[in-house]
Amino acid sequence: MIIVLALEDEPKRFGDLKRCIGDVTQSVLTENLRGLQRDGYLTRTVDPGPPVAVSYELTPLGRSLLEILKPLVFWSHEQMDEVRQFRMKFDREQAS
Repeated sequence: MIIVLALEDEPKRFGDLKRCIGDVTQSVLTENLRGLQRDGYLTRTVDPGPPVAVSYELTPLGRSLLEILKPLVFWSHEQMDEVRQFRMKFDREQAS
C-alpha cells in the first residue's frame, strides 16, 4: 500500500522511494517492487545513464488500485483516536 501511495504523483527512483517509505530494508523494498511489477501495478524503467537510473511508475491498473486505497487510508487516519483509546484500554487490562 505504501509503495502505491508513494507513486501517486510521479515516477520515483529507488532511492526516492526508500526515503519516502522510511524504515524498510533495500531487499524488502526490492522484493515488494518486483511483486508489484509482476502483478502489473507498476512499471520499472532503466535509464542506462551514466549513471544508471531505475524508476518506478504506476500503470493504469496501479492507478485503479490507488483510487481504492486512498479512501481506506483516509478512513484509517480518521479512526486513529479511537484506535489509540482501544489500545490503551487493552494494554491497561493486560497489565492488570
